[in-house]
Amino acid sequence: MRLALAALLCACAHAPLLAQAAASQSPLPPDVQALDRLDAYIRGVEAAGQFSGVVLVAHEGQVVFERAYGARDERVGDPLTPHVRFDLASAGKMFTVTAILQQIAGGRLTLDTRLGEVLTEYPEPAMRQVTVRQLLTHSGGAGDTDALFYPGLLHWRDGPPGVAALVALYGDRLPAFPPGSQQVYGNHGMVLLGRMVEVLSGEDYRAYLARHVFNPAGMDAAHADEACAADNPAQAVAYVMMADERVPNCFTVLDGGWPAGGQAFTARDMLRFVTALRSGRLGVPKALFRQAITPQLNGFGLGFFATGYGGDFLPRDLRWGHGGKLYGQCVDVRTYEATGETVITLGNNDSPACYRIADFLHTDWKERGGR
Repeated sequence: MRLALAALLCACAHAPLLAQAAASQSPLPPDVQALDRLDAYIRGVEAAGQFSGVVLVAHEGQVVFERAYGARDERVGDPLTPHVRFDLASAGKMFTVTAILQQIAGGRLTLDTRLGEVLTEYPEPAMRQVTVRQLLTHSGGAGDTDALFYPGLLHWRDGPPGVAALVALYGDRLPAFPPGSQQVYGNHGMVLLGRMVEVLSGEDYRAYLARHVFNPAGMDAAHADEACAADNPAQAVAYVMMADERVPNCFTVLDGGWPAGGQAFTARDMLRFVTALRSGRLGVPKALFRQAITPQLNGFGLGFFATGYGGDFLPRDLRWGHGGKLYGQCVDVRTYEATGETVITLGNNDSPACYRIADFLHTDWKERGGR
């Protein structure tokens, strides 16, 4: 999964935007008619075979819309419910970002700390110079972590690898480009950041997230890293094509959550995460959080998508979060700070329709003249 981006944007040009957005709009929840239109739109997309999943809309942390559409398992045909867990794919990168922000808040790290200052035995000299800021904005040239995908092609001597083993696997690789010269979305930068969290905290990555992110937010940490299992009625099953047959996608990625994503949660769990992060309960000071959700480079803040920014933007459209699309999954978690809305779309259908669904309320508002 790789997306090349161009044209650098200066963070200072956007620094006032979030404050402007918060001041310029009354934070009213979507009205009943707008939510009815959203439901009708989703049902149409579902009928076209382009979406199955759970959609949740909250206003300042309070749920105003939560519905499930389609089947948990297309082969079995059992209906989805809001209580089913979904693989987050790359939306799980937000947990690594949060862990890094916690290290910065604790004074153990800065945005300008270099990789080699923390991973002191990292072998490749050029990669040792990459900064935390560059890794968060996908401008460090870290490349991808192919070992996360189709793990059956690799044979690990002592069982599934840890984060340190994934880092070591690519430790001799040169940067894909001179750090800071380009922006190419990838997974390995997050793996490197996850290993930095382990070294700085002295804790295993998954244990760290459970203790410092999931449990404080009130999320279901016990199931965050469970193995993908098509026969587990608590999991949404996604399918991929193999030799002209649709099969469950469990074989396509390493089990459990990794710094690049892959954790499993419900929509309510993701709302708990967003609410805890926004409120400061996860130990990220408001000034640092605001910096992280303000554009630093193109569509990225510090690890979060920070999109809806541009020359013709409406302040109410400025949003932060992260999406994920991989092997039959389509996920989008976003929050609009100006309106107080959080929209969470978790899908087990590989159509990109989940992004259109996530956009719907703000698109609908504009199409109706802002009424």
